[in-house]
Amino acid sequence: LFKGKFYICLGEDTRNITNKSDCFQANYKWIRHKYNFDNLGQALMSLFVLASKDGWVDIMYDGLDAVGVDQQPMMNYNPWMLLYFISFLLIVAFFVLNMFVGVVVENFHKCRKHQEVEEAKRREEKRLRRMEKKRRKAQCKPYYSDYSPARLFVHKMCTSHYLDLFITVVIGLNVITMAMEHYQQPKVLDEALKICNYIFTIIFVLESVFKLLAFGFRRFFKDRFHITTESNKEQFNFPKHRNVNGGETMALKCGW
Repeated sequence: LFKGKFYICLGEDTRNITNKSDCFQANYKWIRHKYNFDNLGQALMSLFVLASKDGWVDIMYDGLDAVGVDQQPMMNYNPWMLLYFISFLLIVAFFVLNMFVGVVVENFHKCRKHQEVEEAKRREEKRLRRMEKKRRKAQCKPYYSDYSPARLFVHKMCTSHYLDLFITVVIGLNVITMAMEHYQQPKVLDEALKICNYIFTIIFVLESVFKLLAFGFRRFFKDRFHITTESNKEQFNFPKHRNVNGGETMALKCGW
């Protein structure tokens, strides 16, 4: 289609030049464009430049101006060649985009399938571990099976839901009594709050003793819930000291 047509005569005045012979008679240069279709390699290179959208306009204009083999090009001599270049750009862009999307989608499906297989394998392993753990736990006797009747009663009381509710109510009452303290409070209220503070302290100490007896020293301190709960209870029962003006302030056990 364009073989031998991408040539041009370069000289001072080429208006009367129509072919290669006229160019040589006028002592001008008959040169070939950088991108042409004279052989397979040059044609592939030109089409690659067209597909890359870099400098494709110059190649398209050379195709529009091409007249024939060894003929001097004329501006817009064959405008129908525009259909070839535009069609090539659209088709190449369409196929390249489809290829790119196809590769991405295919890799995505491969990765997703591989991930689903790995997740199913991990879920199966977790299920087997849970079953094995339950089986071992069912075979092992509970730690309180060898307790005496009295200690077993204490363990049952410490694991009861009602004990948690009772301790929660006691903590709430302790907070209320702490909130009742104020500046220049009556001595009667001061004595009452002091008695309440002793009662709450005894209740919390008894709870700790019962839980130590029920769960054992190692199991009691291994459970973070017990440690956090007991620490918070100590925060509610810190001692008090009088200031210079006779009012009462509260201080932590760490020595304020």
